[in-house]
Amino acid sequence: MCPCPFCCSIAFLLSPLFLFKGPRKWLKKKLSFHHKHCETCQNAEHEHCKEAHIKCTCERCKHKK
Repeated sequence: MCPCPFCCSIAFLLSPLFLFKGPRKWLKKKLSFHHKHCETCQNAEHEHCKEAHIKCTCERCKHKK
């Protein structure tokens, strides 16, 4: 799970809204936007990929190619 306080609070507080299709699409869009622009999220994703020896999907590595 992402160590970012924003992602953690959204996942914990708004998780009941994932049961409904409309709010689920809205939350996924908001979380995706936040995750791509948050330095904490991107660093965590980069470290996870490096430790798991998988292709990194963070924005920094995507733009290197």
